[in-house]
Amino acid sequence: MSDRTYPMWITLKQQLWRWRGVLVTIPSIAGGLLLLRFAGTLQLMELVALDEMFRLRPVEAVDPRIVLVTIDESDIQQLGQWPMSDAALARTITLLKQQQPKAIGLDIFRDLPVEPGHQALVNVFTTTPNLIGIEKVIQTANGQVIPAPPLLKQRDQVSASDLLLDTDGRVRRSLLYLRTQDNRSIFTLGARLAFLYLDRQGISRQPLNPEQTHFRLGRAVFTPLQSSYGGYVGMDARGYQILSNFPKVQKGFRTISLTDVLQDRLPRDLVRDRIVFIGLTAESVNDKFFTAYTTTSIAAPAGVEVHALLASQLLSAALDGRPLLHAWSEPIAWLWIIAWSTIGAVIGWTASSPQQTISKVVLLGIALTGSAYGCFLLGWWVIIIPPLLALVGSAITSNGYLLWGNLKEYARTLEQKVEERTLNLEQEIVERTQAEATLSQQKQLLQTIVDHIPVMITLYDAMGRIEFVNCQFEQILGWSTADMQNIDLIAECSSDSAQRQQLLDHLLAATGTWLELKIRTKDDRFVNTAWANVQLDNHLFVGIGQDISDRKRAEEATLLDERNRMAREIHDVLAQAFTGILLHVGAALEIMVKKPAKAEAHLETVDELARSGLAEARRSVVALRPKLLEEGDLPSVLKHLTAQMQVSNQTQLTCEIIGVTYPLAPHVENHLLRIGQEALTNAVKYAHATTIHIELVYEETQCFLRVKDDGQGFDVSQVSLERGFGLIGMSERAERINGELIIQSQPGQGTEVVVIVSRE
Repeated sequence: MSDRTYPMWITLKQQLWRWRGVLVTIPSIAGGLLLLRFAGTLQLMELVALDEMFRLRPVEAVDPRIVLVTIDESDIQQLGQWPMSDAALARTITLLKQQQPKAIGLDIFRDLPVEPGHQALVNVFTTTPNLIGIEKVIQTANGQVIPAPPLLKQRDQVSASDLLLDTDGRVRRSLLYLRTQDNRSIFTLGARLAFLYLDRQGISRQPLNPEQTHFRLGRAVFTPLQSSYGGYVGMDARGYQILSNFPKVQKGFRTISLTDVLQDRLPRDLVRDRIVFIGLTAESVNDKFFTAYTTTSIAAPAGVEVHALLASQLLSAALDGRPLLHAWSEPIAWLWIIAWSTIGAVIGWTASSPQQTISKVVLLGIALTGSAYGCFLLGWWVIIIPPLLALVGSAITSNGYLLWGNLKEYARTLEQKVEERTLNLEQEIVERTQAEATLSQQKQLLQTIVDHIPVMITLYDAMGRIEFVNCQFEQILGWSTADMQNIDLIAECSSDSAQRQQLLDHLLAATGTWLELKIRTKDDRFVNTAWANVQLDNHLFVGIGQDISDRKRAEEATLLDERNRMAREIHDVLAQAFTGILLHVGAALEIMVKKPAKAEAHLETVDELARSGLAEARRSVVALRPKLLEEGDLPSVLKHLTAQMQVSNQTQLTCEIIGVTYPLAPHVENHLLRIGQEALTNAVKYAHATTIHIELVYEETQCFLRVKDDGQGFDVSQVSLERGFGLIGMSERAERINGELIIQSQPGQGTEVVVIVSRE
């Protein structure tokens, strides 16, 4: 196999697999139906469908070329006997002959004389060349035949009265002629009278093949039925048979009773130039036959009427061009069945749902039936039942095969999904077990951290109710988690309702800012604390607190020392200066008039004392500034601090002043100094840095202070509270001077602290 052929074969296999349901369904359903058709199983259903089309066809006008002379029960009563006498029959024919009909058909067996009047009947037979009698050619169930009248047989004026019956007893086929037991060819009554009528019109049969089985008669072409033709399968096709395409008439042919004829009540020209049928319609004779139009036994036509229908069919076909009923050949019928099986299989295979399959099958079934009926009106018998069964069966089979395949695929997919889901669940169980173990460990670790962290931690709700406190809270304030369920912490902080509301608002705002509170302990002491709050969700908050009692005491002691120092300064300097000034002013006033020179000396002393006091006052004010800044400006103090830290530590420190220095506001320099001290202390104490670089950059509009180290660094977002107070202090100092504090650090990558302030 060449390289080019191989992809083509792959493509062909894919297409065959894609349409596998259609390829399996078509031969299965179509083959099964063809076998059923060959067995004749579907024949009766097809014939019933043909009857329905006959009944649905439009009503046609009655054929005016045919008149029936009927003999019913009342006529037999008038005759007084049956069979009727030869004299009555002879008189009937004689009266009809007077109007010169084209042909007379005697549908009454007369093989034996019925006196009186036999000779008169013989004379009528002899003088009536257009009179046709009948004989029974096909044997009855008892193997009997009924001969024709001897004289008419001699004159070749006889025909067969035999009618073909299907298995259900209906007349759907008509015999034109057949062979007698002595191998004579004999026309049936209706055909013989129609041919006589046409001969008088100058229309005769014209053979179209050497066997003369196909012939033209006027405007019609006749072909005999085969053993399998239309819906018939394996029928007895002996003789020359055609499909009965009888006209649908409302009231039947024009009729006149035998009594009216015998009593000379025959309307003028009723039978002139027409075909006359004389026959029995009496119920007692039981000469009734079912046709495609017959639905009840009451409406069943008599034998004479069936012969008249055949004659009318032949006359209408030859003279009026009324179509005969034809059918497709067997190969075309097979293709017709296979085609509808293919359509049904494709519909069932491509439909998206059984409902869509049903709707399409119904629509196509209607189209099939409608097209078959349209062809029937045009003279073609198109089979309906096998293709309809092929359409429905193929659609159901292919769609069922498709649904079965989809169901198998769905089951396979579902099983695969169940297996995958089972594996996923097992994996999730393992992961959940591991997660629970990890969570338990983390919970224990967190509990240990929370219990040992040197700050107080509380968990409270939106109403301010405490739900959890850690060990540090219990150690400092004495209250446990169980105690907090029964007391109001806010009430323990303040007795004023306005202050309690303000405190609650601060707790629920959870801005992270620090608020100093004095809280009552369990043993009725008060502890100074600082609290910051953060929000976990809409209903849960965390409070972080620290005992600032030592800091408060230190601040109070420092403030007291500063007050004492300022008091000493004022007492030792300013008070003495003001006292000297008062003494010298008083002395000067006493001697100002008597001894002006000495008074001037006292005034000079007053001036000196005032200047000295002013200088001392200024020195006291300056003394309020940090001691280091008192000794120099910010650049020199930073260099001094760097030198001090370099002497006392093994860390390499450098300090660099960049730009042209200019003085800043005292409080700005104070806060910058404190921030630098804190950053430098943190780098040495906590970061364990080996290199620390300090930069003080003076730009035209702003000033930068940068402290950078190569220490161990930390995660800024997860700073421990013990170290966090120094960082928070730097942040608060930066806010007080309207500056910007930037802290950049990563574990193992050192830390950089930058504070930026405006020159103004």
